[in-house]
Amino acid sequence: VSALSTWAGVDRNTCWPGKRSWVTAAHRWTQVERGTCGPRLGLGSGSYDGVMSTQEPPTRQAVRPLLLVYPFNEPGQPIALHDGLVGGLAPDDALGVMELSCRPDPKVIWRIEDRVEAGAGDPVTLVLRRPGGDAPVTGVWRSSHDGWSNGAVVGKADVPLKRIVTHWFNLPNFHGPLVLTRTTEAGEHWWMGRSQMEVGGWKLTLDVRPDHSRVWRDLHEAHVHVMTHVMELCRADGAAFTAAEAEPVLTALHVGVSFALGRWAAPMLPVGVDSTGKVVWEDWHPGHCDPARRTSPGWWHDQQQASLTDFLGRVITAFADPDRLPALRLQLMFGIAAMNDRGFVEQRVMMGVAGLEHIMWQTLVLEGGMSEGQYFDQDAHEKLRRLLTHAQIPSDIDAALLPVTARFVAEEQQLQ
Repeated sequence: VSALSTWAGVDRNTCWPGKRSWVTAAHRWTQVERGTCGPRLGLGSGSYDGVMSTQEPPTRQAVRPLLLVYPFNEPGQPIALHDGLVGGLAPDDALGVMELSCRPDPKVIWRIEDRVEAGAGDPVTLVLRRPGGDAPVTGVWRSSHDGWSNGAVVGKADVPLKRIVTHWFNLPNFHGPLVLTRTTEAGEHWWMGRSQMEVGGWKLTLDVRPDHSRVWRDLHEAHVHVMTHVMELCRADGAAFTAAEAEPVLTALHVGVSFALGRWAAPMLPVGVDSTGKVVWEDWHPGHCDPARRTSPGWWHDQQQASLTDFLGRVITAFADPDRLPALRLQLMFGIAAMNDRGFVEQRVMMGVAGLEHIMWQTLVLEGGMSEGQYFDQDAHEKLRRLLTHAQIPSDIDAALLPVTARFVAEEQQLQ
């Protein structure tokens, strides 16, 4: 297990637009030691006040948590992506900041200290002056000193990586059986916090933040977002890979976890690290993410490790096939929309039916040999029964689970 690295000191309490310490994530690196998947990143100083267990040391061996590229935020608190000089806006560079806003929805916003003659809605290309080289980011002016962006990719998707660190937002208190430990001024602290899985040649490590219960307590009452977990992705055999090769895995996790929850949760701000410990690739595009809910409307309970691990293993394997990914992603997205209880019932029913129609067409026509004419000649209930039979799903109504539906069916059968 890697030893804790430290972040470069930054004064994070100075309010904008006063004097600040300007620093980017790319050079918050100091000491780096090698772990099983490569070097660890430094932990953000002053990132949060942990509320961790201080019970007696656990009987099983404890490990150090993954270290963050971006510090855990408070609910709704923005996450700084760049603090420093920004070019491309005026004759001279200006001090500015680009950050991921976490209220009311995730979005990338920016602002500069100087005011520039620009009209609201005008496009602009910001040039972020970073230690590793300039990073151009396209954006749109909102006023003479700030605006927004659809995000950016910094670095090349084909550069060899040792691992990717990504940050999950609005996940419930999902944690595995492995014990995490951290030393603070108050002493040694332990908490149940790590999950691991290997699938398709990939190794995933997911750590929950130690104060999850504190930030989650009232999160459902506000339309804000918070970083709840940090995840590391690397090859199971330690081999190098590219961001392009990892993209289907990250997409599978985003869609698969959201399908299990019945609402969108997102891994965002993935950072690629090479074999020397240097950040060589970053993705700043905001992911689709719903507000946190204390009780999610999906089928998965957040402490059922085996069911989610089994499901995600299947989704990751399927998404690795570029021919299967687009259709399966669309079908899962229909399912998320149908389960999400924030919409009207009619909307959810329509999305669910559209998803079933898509699956029936793929299974019966594209893969099952049924002609287009045969498909449209059959009644919907006949096609649905064939689909359920093909998937080995019972078509009978379980009266113990759906007593009202079972009673309705019985009454209808008596009238026929």
